[in-house]
Amino acid sequence: MLRPRRDTQIPLRYRDNSSPQALQNNSQRKRRRIDPEKVDRNDVDQALAVIAPAPECADEPPTLISTELPQFNANYVLNRTGASQYTGLSESGFFKLFFSDSVVEILSKETNSYAEQQLQDPLFPSLSLPSNCHWVPITPAEIYVYLGINIYFGLYQLAVQEDYWKIHKLGQFMGYGRFKRIHRFFSTHSAPPAPNALWFYRIQRVADLIRTACRNSFTPSSNIAIDEAMIAFKGRSKHTIKLKGKPIDTGYKL
Repeated sequence: MLRPRRDTQIPLRYRDNSSPQALQNNSQRKRRRIDPEKVDRNDVDQALAVIAPAPECADEPPTLISTELPQFNANYVLNRTGASQYTGLSESGFFKLFFSDSVVEILSKETNSYAEQQLQDPLFPSLSLPSNCHWVPITPAEIYVYLGINIYFGLYQLAVQEDYWKIHKLGQFMGYGRFKRIHRFFSTHSAPPAPNALWFYRIQRVADLIRTACRNSFTPSSNIAIDEAMIAFKGRSKHTIKLKGKPIDTGYKL
């Protein structure tokens, strides 16, 4: 690599053409004075580096401005622990706090209504139900059994659904054929949507009842961690989002 000679002149565009007097004024430029009483504590530059200079002809040293922020006390937040209003309940008792009789009654009514609509539709596929089977209106008690079986699926996962009736003997609670028919017509809202209905209109009424039950049944603590979740869905919907590199990369974000 070639090095420039010692006697090489600096090009004109790199030279400082300012006068010696201007250079002297720049070197002796005074620091901008800030009144200590008017310091903006939210300004980081002022709060951390402002020093009130001593007045002229004074022997006292400059006074440092305190940069410590006052302690913030949130008096409206009580340091309480979470407490349930109900104790001594069984597993089904806790479940019924949130899925109350009114919620199960809605699920039973909407499922029967949806099944009636589908069976009367001439475009309904005849192969959806076996020829020797017919729809029997579901009762609220069967809704509880149906929901319990779905929870059981999550606790004990098998590859083939029919094995739950062969191995785990779920037939003592509900037959496999009856479960499939309920699963086929299960609905939370069978009526057609309104013109300006929200995208979650099908579960809005049930979700409102469950949310109200959560507020009435449990008092949260002061320290709460709220996390987001993704519900997998790859169908046609303008409300789904995509997150690359996530276990569930496409679905609804809650």
